[in-house]
Amino acid sequence: MNKTQIAKYDVLIIGSGYSGTMVAINLVRMRGSNIRIALLERRPEFGRGVAYGTTDSRHLLNVPAKNMGAFPDDIHHFYNWLQRHPDKLRAVGIDQMGPDAFIPRVLYGSYIQDLLSTSQQNNSSFDLIQDEAVDLVPQSDGAFRLELRENDSIEADHIVLAVGNFPPGELTPRSPDGRRHLPVLNNPYSPAVRQQLAAPGDVLIVGSGLTSLDLLLSIKDTKKEGVIHILSRRGLFPQPHAMSETYKPFLDPENLPKTALELCRIVRREVRRAAATGIGWRSVVDSMRPFNQLIWQGLTETERKLFLRRIKPFWDTHRHRCASEIIAVKQAMEKTGRLISHRGHINGMKREGQNVEVTFRSAESGEQQKLTVHYVVNCTGPQSNYKRLNDTLITKLLARGLISPDPLSVGLATADDGSVLDHHGYAVQNLFTVGSPQVGRLYESIAVPELRIQAADLARTLVAKIVSGSLKKESKAAGGALSRSEPATVI
Repeated sequence: MNKTQIAKYDVLIIGSGYSGTMVAINLVRMRGSNIRIALLERRPEFGRGVAYGTTDSRHLLNVPAKNMGAFPDDIHHFYNWLQRHPDKLRAVGIDQMGPDAFIPRVLYGSYIQDLLSTSQQNNSSFDLIQDEAVDLVPQSDGAFRLELRENDSIEADHIVLAVGNFPPGELTPRSPDGRRHLPVLNNPYSPAVRQQLAAPGDVLIVGSGLTSLDLLLSIKDTKKEGVIHILSRRGLFPQPHAMSETYKPFLDPENLPKTALELCRIVRREVRRAAATGIGWRSVVDSMRPFNQLIWQGLTETERKLFLRRIKPFWDTHRHRCASEIIAVKQAMEKTGRLISHRGHINGMKREGQNVEVTFRSAESGEQQKLTVHYVVNCTGPQSNYKRLNDTLITKLLARGLISPDPLSVGLATADDGSVLDHHGYAVQNLFTVGSPQVGRLYESIAVPELRIQAADLARTLVAKIVSGSLKKESKAAGGALSRSEPATVI
């Protein structure tokens, strides 16, 4: 491919999943065509990311349609969009839909892509660039030069790292030549993986979260022979959604719990009170949502570690629920013997001919048990320790000291405005992040209701800098590098 120089943008966003795409869309909403934006994505499709890139219509949102609007000032926007596009609903087998319906995620991806297309129509200086970022070099004027794998560098005054979730950490070490010596599958959303799992033979899914349930839905009709085993440390699955009432917030914003134990006691007490009036625990948990980030930020590092180690698995299964029909599929498969769930910790794996022998310690009996399966599928959740990531850009940014893992190794160290903190703990000028990298600071930083606020707030911060004239001053100091040449691989 011929390489062509790409000139400077005002804002360059690395990653076009929900968070990155919504930052760009909000920039256009707030600033119109008076801003030069680039949205960089290594995959062919923009606006979907991993979460909404599935092609399986059985993979459902875990929030009702009425609450999935992309904008914090219009949470019904998605539901209204669906009503205007009945053809898209019919394409996934939906003839009638209510506001509490759990819609296929593939449709939500189409919704975000539609918003993206409209934003491009409203801003001729908004480019989509398919390429991979491999390095980020700070410039003397506060801007950055972004090195790409296929094309020459891009320059931008502001960078947004919207890198999303990374693949799960590997269950087994690789051989010295870098190859996996056991058939462990790390991408459960890959069509090739689903095809492999359809073959005869038992399989083991490690992890019992939302991803493992997605995988069950994908292979329940294609896998005709063999038992599916699910192994997790605590055997906890996401709780199903159910009809719930609006519950009056019971937390005092001026006196939020300061320890993990206090938090548990307060929530348990309130659940008992609600139950005495005929109200279920879901209503109690949902009423806490406006306070969850504040509670997390009020905990000490020691208390946060305690929460992650002892409470997180139980909290997440109640906080991040799934559609009831998904749990019904799991229960039906268990009833017929097609699915067996285990609780325990893996001690080892070894190859046995064409199969894998997995040894684990049972949490119930404490004894060693063995499973012999054809494939092991890693559904343990994304790797969040940035020092363990096998990603070219992240490795370079760590080496340059531009980014630093947060103290809990569950994201990046960030400031209140989304600025990235360097290895000395200082905010890096003009380098921001959004979404899952902020889990360490916010904890609740992965779901649309939180991300839509983050995306709008970050866009507002960037626009304020542009309007204040700071960006123009930086551009002038750079020698007028505002001329644009034809970008390569721009869609």
